[in-house]
Amino acid sequence: MAVNSRKLVTAPSQQQGFILAAVLWAIAIIFIVAGIFHHYVQEKIKIAAQAKLNLQQQLDLRSTEQTLFYVLSSARRTRAGLTLTRQDVTDYINAEEGTINMDPIGDEMRLDGTTYLGLGNSAFYVQDLMGAVALNGPDTFDLQRLMRNQEPNAQVSQQLIAALQDYIDANETLSLSGAEKYEYQRVGLSSPTNDYLRSEIELRRVFGWSEWLDTHPQFDWQGWLSVRRYTTINPNSMPRSLLRAYFGISEEGAEQLESQRQQNPFIDLDDFFLRSGISAGLSEENTRFFYGNEFQISLWDSGGGQAELISLQLTPAGPYGPWQINYKYRAPIVRRDHEPSALQQTRLFGHTLGDNR
Repeated sequence: MAVNSRKLVTAPSQQQGFILAAVLWAIAIIFIVAGIFHHYVQEKIKIAAQAKLNLQQQLDLRSTEQTLFYVLSSARRTRAGLTLTRQDVTDYINAEEGTINMDPIGDEMRLDGTTYLGLGNSAFYVQDLMGAVALNGPDTFDLQRLMRNQEPNAQVSQQLIAALQDYIDANETLSLSGAEKYEYQRVGLSSPTNDYLRSEIELRRVFGWSEWLDTHPQFDWQGWLSVRRYTTINPNSMPRSLLRAYFGISEEGAEQLESQRQQNPFIDLDDFFLRSGISAGLSEENTRFFYGNEFQISLWDSGGGQAELISLQLTPAGPYGPWQINYKYRAPIVRRDHEPSALQQTRLFGHTLGDNR
């Protein structure tokens, strides 16, 4: 009977142990499911937060872009850049003498590739394409001068420029040292278009240029070149790196030149010769000291990623609006932090240009 008594006593204990184990297992499963669900929810929250951030970045970039388009097409430009100061036309136009006063106001946004902050975390620069070397121009004087300071082998420089001329001319006649259809086919390249370059990046399709650019990374083709079809150049809007490369001067000389034009932009050739000491090769025919109607705009988010490059042409009397976009593509960010940001206050984006926020 004692044995049977012990058996009757241990049976409920086994049941209680089983129930306890089942409860613990159930709690463990609940915790695991809760943990998985928590992780799932956290991941979804992260994805939503990132999507919100991406959307805000795009809104900031698009808002900055459209603001720039508007002010470039509507605000007045002086020799120093784009001014936002409201003026009556009689303040700067002398109707009797038929002259326009282009003297700086003091609040100008520079159009020489200087980096500024836009809305939110966006950043941008505007480069007047008169301050870049033209690839599609009727003559190659500016390109020759630039290449002479970048390529010590005159024969290589001559071949590159001749190949470019053959690429953009309207015929298939091979020029001396140039390249036409046969030369391209021989090395497995697409035939030349025999038409103007549509964007600066197309230069890499020209015979010999891609290899040369790859071996000369200091040659900033994105910032120094343009597909303008006229060859006049504006020293007031050349980026500092191009001042150095084009005129063959030192970094210190380029800084001094930039400082001179910041204090008082150059008025004409005589003023430029007097204050810069540079005269060789410049003439009234190939030099001007005011801005054109074509600009390169680069927009990017300060947090990283790629920049968006936009070629904008102002068309105030055009049938399709006050501006047109010639091309737009994404490219690695070309930071110009070595060039000082302007200290002037602007009302364009509501904060001091160049300040972090």
